[in-house]
Amino acid sequence: MLTALVNQKIFTTIHFTREDLKRVRSDGMQFQCPYCSSGLILRIGNRNVPHFAHVSHAGCIVEKENESPKHLLSKQLLYDRLNSLYKNVKLEHYLKEIKQIADIYVKTDDREIAIEIQCSTIPIPEMEERTHGYHRNGITPFWILTQSLKRKELLKLSTFQQAFIRYSPDLHYFLLHFLPEISSFHLYTHLYPVSNSRFLTEAPVTIPVDQITLPFTIPNASLQHPNPFSAWNHYRMKWIYNKLNYNKTGRDAFLREVYGEGDTFLYLPLYIGLPVIPHGMMIKNHEVEWQYYIWKDSLKKCGAFTVESVYHGLNKRLIEGHIELRGLPLIKIEEGLRNVVRGYLSLLEGLKVIERTDDQHFQQTNTWSCPNHFSAFEKHRHDFFPKWKHILKKV
Repeated sequence: MLTALVNQKIFTTIHFTREDLKRVRSDGMQFQCPYCSSGLILRIGNRNVPHFAHVSHAGCIVEKENESPKHLLSKQLLYDRLNSLYKNVKLEHYLKEIKQIADIYVKTDDREIAIEIQCSTIPIPEMEERTHGYHRNGITPFWILTQSLKRKELLKLSTFQQAFIRYSPDLHYFLLHFLPEISSFHLYTHLYPVSNSRFLTEAPVTIPVDQITLPFTIPNASLQHPNPFSAWNHYRMKWIYNKLNYNKTGRDAFLREVYGEGDTFLYLPLYIGLPVIPHGMMIKNHEVEWQYYIWKDSLKKCGAFTVESVYHGLNKRLIEGHIELRGLPLIKIEEGLRNVVRGYLSLLEGLKVIERTDDQHFQQTNTWSCPNHFSAFEKHRHDFFPKWKHILKKV
């Protein structure tokens, strides 16, 4: 922690140099924890940010956090930046109503903001509970991820790291990643999943901490975004082959359903597994899975159908546990599954797989046909990709 009480007044290490703090410590000044009133010691190393630690483990809510050097440095950098922008900025501010300590609390003319810097993994339900607690008290939470990320061809994110994904109409699904060691943020925009944990994205935009504002804006950044439409079939086939290779025991419920329906998994039509931009992100299952369920439940055997009828079929799969929504607690998008359904049906309409019969209803242009051998699938590919090129031209 970076704050302590001295004679019932707040003392913050950020406001002093190391030499100043060493003199203070040599003078024998007594420090107390603002939250549990137990004694603190002032630690001044050569590498880490000067900070306070409890003399004994007294069960303090701050002591449970076990802050890392990265966490301490992050707080210092962000506090310095925000304190230069706003008059009312508090470090390690305790909010009695929700019994929560915000790493940094900012009060502007029209809002209250709580900065939560997360270096360690916590349960996502705890993150959701804290977020709801802030909102109930009229405070906007702003979660910041500092964990190391893995990126080669694709960006790999753990389930916890995915919880920091946000959405905006301009950036689509994006991730803001703080790197205190270089005093900068990396902004990954237009994220699109190709598996449960891997995402297409371009090289991140680097934003120095001294350009960060609240609410978050992008300062003079020229954004590029990947085109999942051009690479989708490569990753689709990769997922299909992995599914086959790792299902030696025959216990995969989805594959049993496909084969039980009389369809051939390897040769599913190419319009099953399409990238639905941007809201396909919301479903954790691969596109092949949830789009096959749509066809099986709502499209294959019926005549006319609507967005609502397809939505209800997919929602039933969600309730029954056949599909799962991705854990995105920082995103509030109304009609999430409906947006996914609308996006998928729009692609099918553009490919002329379905057509409108009136404002509300659709129907298939041809009856369902799943190729059952290689030659039939190759013919399907030959017929499909000229139509797909028209989709690409509109992107």
